Amino acid sequence: MPDELQARVHEVVQQTQERSGWGVRRVLAALGVPRSTFYRWLRGKPAEVATKPPPAPYEALASEREATRRYALRHAELRHRELAWRMVDEDVAYLSPSTVYRILRTENLVCPWRRRTKRSRGEDEKAARSNQIWATDLKYVQVGGRHYYLICFLDEYSRYIVHHELLRSMDSNAISTAAQAALEKLPRDAGGQLLERPEIRSDNGSGYISREFGGVLDEHGLTHRRIRPHCPEENGVMERANRTLGEALEDVTFDDYHGAVDHTTQVVRWYNEQRLHSALGYLRPVDYYHGQPDELHEARRVKMAAARHRRKEHNLGMRQQSLPLHAVGAVA
Repeated sequence: MPDELQARVHEVVQQTQERSGWGVRRVLAALGVPRSTFYRWLRGKPAEVATKPPPAPYEALASEREATRRYALRHAELRHRELAWRMVDEDVAYLSPSTVYRILRTENLVCPWRRRTKRSRGEDEKAARSNQIWATDLKYVQVGGRHYYLICFLDEYSRYIVHHELLRSMDSNAISTAAQAALEKLPRDAGGQLLERPEIRSDNGSGYISREFGGVLDEHGLTHRRIRPHCPEENGVMERANRTLGEALEDVTFDDYHGAVDHTTQVVRWYNEQRLHSALGYLRPVDYYHGQPDELHEARRVKMAAARHRRKEHNLGMRQQSLPLHAVGAVA
């Protein structure tokens, strides 16, 4: 505090005591001045200078913040969680989703979103491994002024679209033929028998309750679980995949059938092999269906732990570099 202000406070205290008879403690309380500060001024000691807080050991480095900002500007369609894990996988920066969110919020790059209520699924409804439950559904696709039908068979555990076709009709024969093509992709033994028999989950559309569709499933020894009428959330995994595919297709106009087939194939490949899925810990469906997701999650954890260790050494100004303990500690 400047010397003139200290002198003015001392003068006010003296005048107030003389006029009111108050004690020093009461006067200082009315002024909001701590007694220790007032008596330090009387002793002539300088006011304490606010010290700079110590650096946070794991605070993101300036280079990491700038890399995050640039990556976010190049990928404006990604939200912060997917953005964080993509940067880890692509070795851009090793930051947790919460840290990425704080950086984006500071840079005014956070997209607002609306929370939607979801029905939680019971454990008995969820697949515990690949090819245990397949969901299937149809989606309209406009081609040259008429409707075609995109049918997908999706593995619920990995969210991987095992098979898709753009059908010209949605009758029982077309759907049954697509189902047979999907089942041909399952592994078989030397005798041609399926090694895995997924339960098929669908709605009650005419093609799915037809004799032809049931015959294909019976031939391969598969069970068919139909959801309750007017309860699409029971097939929610497939419904959500259809929504994602629809968003990727909504801005494209198809003039011919073959062009629509090529583009839908590209979109499905993007969904399976490029898009990071939030329900899979931001891995790709192909990583769960054909890969080793635990190894990929561990590789990410090691990268994050090493980056966290380097960040601590830099922020604390350590001269002696040391090796990080990859197996210890949570990621910040």
